[in-house]
Amino acid sequence: MTFKAFAVAVSLALMTGLACGSARAEPQVNATYAVYIKGFHVLNAKTSYQLQPWGYGGSTQIKPAGLISWFVTMDVTSHVQGQFIPDGNVQPVLFDSGGISRGKNRHVRLEFSNDTPKVVDLQPPETDREPIPADLLPHTVDTLSGMAHLLHSLATTGKCDGSQVIFDGLRLTQMVVHGPVMVDIPQGQDEAYSGQAMRCDFVGRQVAGFIKDSPNREKLAAPQPGAVWFRKIDGLGIVPVRIEFNHPKLGHVMVVMQHAVAP
Repeated sequence: MTFKAFAVAVSLALMTGLACGSARAEPQVNATYAVYIKGFHVLNAKTSYQLQPWGYGGSTQIKPAGLISWFVTMDVTSHVQGQFIPDGNVQPVLFDSGGISRGKNRHVRLEFSNDTPKVVDLQPPETDREPIPADLLPHTVDTLSGMAHLLHSLATTGKCDGSQVIFDGLRLTQMVVHGPVMVDIPQGQDEAYSGQAMRCDFVGRQVAGFIKDSPNREKLAAPQPGAVWFRKIDGLGIVPVRIEFNHPKLGHVMVVMQHAVAP
């Protein structure tokens, strides 16, 4: 998986804070996170989101941190807009992600109609990937909306059991989630919060959109476990305070909240 794809994966994790199922509009929330790979602080991430009774909207920005910023140029910003529908699911409207990654300006824009995403821009084109069959795209959601669905379910039903197929413009990933369980938040990386939190466990598995003849196909298609710790914070609602997941190439990834405010 490329750094751009990894940035999208981190965005997916961070935007679990998109939706809480409240009947009233919530304030805009701004939060910052540190991203660690194998124990090293490599990325900084900012997320901003606001809730309405009818839907959600938000953005994330990811940049290198520490020594890696001397060698890697990356500034990726993602935006999402969507609606909540009566059955408890989400209905994405727009997903847009772009910026500098791997030395180039990159951009993907998805627009949704009739519960189906359409790639309206993909720069630069990635012709070395296996095409995704059109019949697999209906009922898929973008990365950020997929995790909005997770938190919406957690807040409205008290559970995060379910599955969703995620489409990021290049790949399809099957996400299966279970929980929550009440546990202590792990400590050790300057966490902003400690004590009890709701942990939802998940498994992600890429099912389509592989690079042609990739020697890593088996590794990329293998199930990748992870977990998200949610905590209810006064004035903010339920937010993700810690995320851990296994990356098929980079190994163990940890995302830790450093600060969150409502302006």
